[in-house]
Parts: sequence; structure tokens; C-alpha cells
Amino acid sequence: MENLFFIILAPWLVFVVLAIIACWLLKFARKRKGIAIAFGIFVQMFSPDPMVEQTIKMVQVDKQVIKQKQKEKEKEVASK
Repeated sequence: MENLFFIILAPWLVFVVLAIIACWLLKFARKRKGIAIAFGIFVQMFSPDPMVEQTIKMVQVDKQVIKQKQKEKEKEVASK
């Protein structure tokens, strides 16, 4: 009976602990504390990105657009 009580209560305890941690991280992030930034970086590093290829393609396209705009501005400046 005692084990059943802990089995039933365990998911709720985990949820409450994670909620408290999230609140602390939000407070730290609003104050621009380093721990919140470091935690975000670690989560980003270790969490899998299911759309890695699509993300890489989007970044490449954005870089190409920026390069094209820079070339157009250089041509405008050179023609003046």
C-alpha cells in the first residue's frame, strides 16, 4: 500500500518540481542571469532537432539573400 501511494504521487511531484525550476529560470532570464542562458544553451545542444536539414537550408537561403542585397548596394554606390 505504501509503494502504491508513492507510485501515484511520483508524477505529480515531478511536475511540481519541474514547474518550480521553470519559475526560477524565468526569474533568472528576466534578470539576465548567466545560469538561465547556460541552461538554455545546454538544452539546445542536447535536444534533438527533427528538422535539421530544413533549418540548415533556411539559414543558407537567408545568407544568400543578405549577400545579394549587399552586392546590389555596392553596385548602386559604384554607379553613383
